Amino acid sequence: MSPEGEPLYGSVTQQTRHIMHAIRETLARAHTTLNHIVKVQVWLSSMEHFSEFNVAYSAFFPEGFPARSVVTSHLAFDLDVEIEVQAVV
Repeated sequence: MSPEGEPLYGSVTQQTRHIMHAIRETLARAHTTLNHIVKVQVWLSSMEHFSEFNVAYSAFFPEGFPARSVVTSHLAFDLDVEIEVQAVV
């Protein structure tokens, strides 16, 4: 979603990068980083998107992933990716 609350469409890669950048910005406002994420929940519209998602996602965690669950679901606004994180601040 945009800062204005509008859906941002694009490829799975584009959606993943946008979401992860937004998460990084949110964590920065709390004076922390992606390194403090302890759990990630990912929803994909189809497991066919997993490989593309995983390549984009991996770029944000070069030292290894936090614990992660990935499931499929019909997502709001017909988006392909949704990510929720839990971080220790």
